[in-house]
Amino acid sequence: MLNLPSSTQANRFLAKKSFETKIVNGKRIFENIEKITLKYKLSPSTINIEKTKNIAEILIFEIVLKEKQEKEKALPIIAIKNINELVKAPILFKFIYEDRFCFSILYKEQNQYFFSSWNEEIEFEFSQSNLQKVYENIIQTFFKTAAKNIKNDFQKAYKLENKIESLQKDIKALENKISKEKQFKKKLEYSQKLKPKENELENILKEIK
Repeated sequence: MLNLPSSTQANRFLAKKSFETKIVNGKRIFENIEKITLKYKLSPSTINIEKTKNIAEILIFEIVLKEKQEKEKALPIIAIKNINELVKAPILFKFIYEDRFCFSILYKEQNQYFFSSWNEEIEFEFSQSNLQKVYENIIQTFFKTAAKNIKNDFQKAYKLENKIESLQKDIKALENKISKEKQFKKKLEYSQKLKPKENELENILKEIK
């Protein structure tokens, strides 16, 4: 999944208290975290990839949980939000509970978090020309739609990922309304709203192919 050279290994234990003491209600916010370890550091000196104006290094944290969290919303989101605020560098998080794992990363420019499913096998690609592209490539690895396959244009891929997910959500909601609605007039109204969204989605997917 990570396949990083040994030169990037940090394996440095980070005391929870170093984070807890810097935020309000820190002990409660970090209560479900057993251990935090800085596992890897990607920088020009460790992986021979150029830094950029915005990104000098990328860190990979391993967080061991006291209890398994089945849903994204149940993960220690407030804790990792605070870590991201305290640490300037982008962080790829790996959460571990017993023999299970999942990943998460924040796209800082848009303040949007991405999560994998539990035990989802993700192949991260770190071979890029600079750390900005490495960061963007990590984020794109989390994409769930066909936008994941767009090459060499992260901004386009990001915009289409959000657009496709939005259209899919709208289409599903309208389909549910049509299936439950008993009045023909209302069904027709929903169908008229559905068709343009289906066409738009189809055109986007054709463009990506």
